[in-house]
Amino acid sequence: MASEKNIIAEHKSSQVTLVGLVVCILVIAFWSVGLTLTRIWSSQPDMSHGFFVPIVSLWLLWFRSDLIPEKGEIGGVGSVFAGVVIILLGIAIRCFGILYHSLTFETWSVLPVVLGTVIGIGGWKGLRWAWPSVVFLAFMLPLPAAVGGMFGAKLQSLSTVVSNFTLQLVGIPAVAEGNVIWLSSQPLGVAEACNGLRMLTAFFAISVATCFILDRPVWQKVVLLASAPFVGVVANVFRITLIGIIYEQEPGEAMSKFAHDFAGWTMMPFAIVILVIELWVLSGLILPDDSTLPYHDDAPV
Repeated sequence: MASEKNIIAEHKSSQVTLVGLVVCILVIAFWSVGLTLTRIWSSQPDMSHGFFVPIVSLWLLWFRSDLIPEKGEIGGVGSVFAGVVIILLGIAIRCFGILYHSLTFETWSVLPVVLGTVIGIGGWKGLRWAWPSVVFLAFMLPLPAAVGGMFGAKLQSLSTVVSNFTLQLVGIPAVAEGNVIWLSSQPLGVAEACNGLRMLTAFFAISVATCFILDRPVWQKVVLLASAPFVGVVANVFRITLIGIIYEQEPGEAMSKFAHDFAGWTMMPFAIVILVIELWVLSGLILPDDSTLPYHDDAPV
């Protein structure tokens, strides 16, 4: 009997050792990808939020800790096989990226590797626990250059037109020419860094995290996600309009720099306020359950 227990203990110990070895190998193999992502987050303004994405993903794991599978629920040939296949797919995607010098394929190969590791180690119950964190990691990965450039150019043009109209609406003379808004005091250029893509991506990430956290009906979460691009554009227009107002009131190089910094700081709080208001409005749209309504026996039928 004792020998059987020793055999089981040794088997479990060897499993833990094997899992730890596999995880270490994957971390070492993808270490350079992590360094590449860190460099992207540091150098590209549109990806500066990437530093916070892994932290939020870990927090989501803690938030959903009640779904952590028990020891008896972990394992199974099917989940291990599926995990290994997905990991190999991620490695193949990375090899393709290295071979064809594609940064997009190299960085996005992280997702299937993480997903396969979760399934292989935690089983299907582990996937149920960790899938929001795995999905959220996508926000730390750069968009393909063609996609980012296309959306960035359209957002830049849209932000210029709407901001120009808003400035005129508040009584400031403004004329849009290309991606430049001409004020009476000085021109206000809507540069690529001000196109709103960074705000749009960051706010969409916040909206997704909010949907994972809050216990709301599915239709409310769909509305919240669908409105995220609109709120991101509105926040960016608010920023450009605020800069234009400051430019018009206090022209000068020092004030211009302050206007850019100050308006940038106010973008995210402004967007979060809109998010809170939206959640409050959606809460008011929920009809009370029939059981909570007053009932009178003498009510006419």
